[in-house]
Amino acid sequence: MGLKVLVIEDSLVFQKIMSEVLRGLPGVDQVEVAGNGADGLAAARRQAPDVVFLDLHLPDIDGLELLDRLKASSPRLPVVVVSGLSIEGADLTIAALSRGAQQFVAKPSGSGFAQSVTLLRTQLEPVVLTVRAQGGLRPVAVPVPVPARRAAPPARPAVAPRATPGGFAVSAIAVSTGGPEALSRLIPRLPANYPLPVVIVQHMPPMFTLSLARSLDAKSALKVVEAADGDVLAAGTVHIAPGGRHLAVVRDAGRLVCRLNDDPPEQSVRPAADVLFRSLARLGSASPVLAAVLTGMGEDGLAGVRMVKAAGGWCLTQTESTCVVYGMPRAVDVAGLSDESVALDDIAARLSFLAGAGRSLKV
Repeated sequence: MGLKVLVIEDSLVFQKIMSEVLRGLPGVDQVEVAGNGADGLAAARRQAPDVVFLDLHLPDIDGLELLDRLKASSPRLPVVVVSGLSIEGADLTIAALSRGAQQFVAKPSGSGFAQSVTLLRTQLEPVVLTVRAQGGLRPVAVPVPVPARRAAPPARPAVAPRATPGGFAVSAIAVSTGGPEALSRLIPRLPANYPLPVVIVQHMPPMFTLSLARSLDAKSALKVVEAADGDVLAAGTVHIAPGGRHLAVVRDAGRLVCRLNDDPPEQSVRPAADVLFRSLARLGSASPVLAAVLTGMGEDGLAGVRMVKAAGGWCLTQTESTCVVYGMPRAVDVAGLSDESVALDDIAARLSFLAGAGRSLKV
């Protein structure tokens, strides 16, 4: 049995594009379209869809309010935001992701019908695969990034038995699908006196990371910014890699400095957590890294964590039960590289404890 999909979209043209793409994807059995929020709510009650694709600009109900109502009636229902590539669209999308939307896809702009179909298919296919994997539905005859049946990670205590290191130089976080909501629950819980600079790779395109930084900054005691080339890391500031660019950290004149580059994607993403973790590992064992790998699809971060651990760092992974997609943490867990598996709402406290065990900044 395949997926039942509900599209809530007021544009007749985009209704047609979304329907054509979704009906052509393996694993999709049924697509229903609603042209406004009221019809969308009624369809959700009638159809009990496996996933909803939601345009946040609707003629009758505010998109964020509709999201809240969908999640209130079906908390586990995956809702995917369909957003325009604009600052306003990015801000609304980040708000929706922080309030429980699972993922987002960008509406093609300035493209003809055929090109829009092609562009959307590349975005929608992995979303459908992820929803199928999470729902435990029978696999389709295409590669699935996150297995429908997950192997259990190696058993280990919540806190690893070896001695906890101190003297960390920086905290580094890798996150993807489900990341904005996870970060909105983690970063505001870090105290104003958190003694380490924080660097984050969240898989997102340009514009959206700036909106994410602004959203988190408004909620947090720490200053949250989109990283710029040449930024100096300092305690009290969180730097988020800009969408579409890799973020590395180098030592320059005794300071830790952000360097951005446009090197090819790694693990099919840019920014990539492996690039960030690799650069931090190269700072050496005198500047160990306190890393965290959160919810996300794929294995980005695994190779970088291996290097971070070899350089004396420490790694937390988010528990499977609190992940939207247990892909990136699972890869680290199964490789035996996680020092601690921690529930999402406990990660900030654990990071604060570990960071407080060392000096505020050692470069």
